Amino acid sequence: LFVSVASSWTRTTGYAEAFNPPAAWDFYAKALITKPLLTKSLTACGTNAFSDAICQKLLRDSNSKSSEEGKSKFDSRRLIENALTGLVWSGPIAHMWYGLLFGKLTVQIKDPIVSLVTQIILDALIFSPVTVSGYFAVRSVLEGSGFAGVKDKLKTRLVSSVLGAWKFWPAANVINFSMVPIPFRVLYLNVLSIFWSGYLTHVNSKKIATSPEA
Repeated sequence: LFVSVASSWTRTTGYAEAFNPPAAWDFYAKALITKPLLTKSLTACGTNAFSDAICQKLLRDSNSKSSEEGKSKFDSRRLIENALTGLVWSGPIAHMWYGLLFGKLTVQIKDPIVSLVTQIILDALIFSPVTVSGYFAVRSVLEGSGFAGVKDKLKTRLVSSVLGAWKFWPAANVINFSMVPIPFRVLYLNVLSIFWSGYLTHVNSKKIATSPEA
């Protein structure tokens, strides 16, 4: 459907020679097979950046309506840090985890229903805590807060973020793990991560409430 609409748009606007959606998709699909790690990492980089841009715009619009000071400035550094997190963490860890999940961990399960349920449970219990922890760790390093920042974020935000992941990803993964071909499952994850990364970057940007020492 997307390819058909895009093809129609290029024909009517005169950009058909400059952009060919089917050819672009064929190139991307081939890259997923020939260079899966690099392709998935770059995709995560792009979706993280897009997600953060949307999140910042929504927050700026919301703040401008409730504050007399008007819109806050767009934080380009935050967007770059979120994009880098996708490049060095979110994309690579998803690639490696999916290879393990659909390989050694569940390949021997013959019943498709049992296999699907097992994959969803393993993804929730193992991948969600690991990927959320890594996200906060990478963001803390990029922000310059170091080990102390990692420790504080994991202490104050990890549990609530993992609980949020358990509300979002199991339902989404029913479709991903049962209907999407394996080479494209990280792409499906990356597309939905536009929404999920927006939530994480919002949680990450909140100031940590510190309690006074006794």
